[in-house]
Amino acid sequence: MKKIVVVAIAIILSINFTGCIKEDSDGDGLPDNIEKEGWDVKVIYPGQKNAITYHVFSNLHKRDTDGDGISDYWELMRNGGPTDPTKKDTDEDGLTDYQEERKFHTDPLKPYDDIDGDNFPAWQGDYGEIEYYKKHGVDEKKIMEYLQNSDVDGDGVKDGHDRDPLKNLRVKANITGLRIFSLLDGPNDKILEIEINVSSDADWHSFHLPPVIVGKNYSLNLNCTLDLNDEGMPGNLSNFIVITVIDKDDGEEMKPLDKDGFPSLDIVGISNAASQYGGVYLNDNFNITKDCHAYHIKGRDGELWFSISNASTPAK
Repeated sequence: MKKIVVVAIAIILSINFTGCIKEDSDGDGLPDNIEKEGWDVKVIYPGQKNAITYHVFSNLHKRDTDGDGISDYWELMRNGGPTDPTKKDTDEDGLTDYQEERKFHTDPLKPYDDIDGDNFPAWQGDYGEIEYYKKHGVDEKKIMEYLQNSDVDGDGVKDGHDRDPLKNLRVKANITGLRIFSLLDGPNDKILEIEINVSSDADWHSFHLPPVIVGKNYSLNLNCTLDLNDEGMPGNLSNFIVITVIDKDDGEEMKPLDKDGFPSLDIVGISNAASQYGGVYLNDNFNITKDCHAYHIKGRDGELWFSISNASTPAK
């Protein structure tokens, strides 16, 4: 009889005790009834200003429904508002909730964080920076590194204000030939003192030639590397390149009333393109991806052969 009473009491206690404890099938800290009821998530997506709110449910048989490394319990209980337990990247900014919460300490509900402070003015948040790198074939591991480096290519310009954040823009100019057919110093002087100046919007170089005889064709091998101005919107590859050939007029060769305004030099017309002084080679919309090739130009006083090649240094 006593055994029957003890068993009965145990059954009653078991029933009562089970009723007091809420079941947690997956052991994630969230009772099953909460996982079944779900919760609201309030998030802003890339390109949007206003947040949207929607309802989500977690899997009561999985501790981490979306497998992002954050348990369902912490997706609900996090400071700043719950995240979506069914999406690894709640705000769709290219960073998982785990990366934002545990690595970068950014907000997984807003896509406009800027981890390294380099996004202005090109990108509104790291989402834009991530998309840029993806478009240019950068792998995920490198992207995670670049998000923490405000000047990826080391050219001194922040990535969001860099024409090419992945390259330090430079060109190599090679002057290969010159012929001058105008008697710039008068009919009795066929020997010219020639200087060739090559410049960009960030750099310049001068070549001083030995005496040049009018009418003679010269083969040259003059090389220089020039920096380009990296400042600008990413993708806007518009720089300028100028090549000027001058005949230096010293002593008796000086022309005080010279029409070009330079008594001590003559601009050698090597191009028919219009420019401020006439005759210089000027490309004020130089695109390093399209305009690097060999050139042969001819103007009123002479002709020039040269090439421009891409000498940019890629980011590591």
